Amino acid sequence: MDERGLWELFCRTGLPEAWLALAGRREEAAAQPEELARTAFQPRVEKA
Repeated sequence: MDERGLWELFCRTGLPEAWLALAGRREEAAAQPEELARTAFQPRVEKA
């Protein structure tokens, strides 16, 4: 199979969308500060 055929297969399977979604999630996770621990008692944070 030539390169063009591989790209067509790649696009038909929906892999580009899945890859972009995963890349976006990784970017969002990297932008958020890392929490050390989560407990049942979280302070309420009200947005103004």
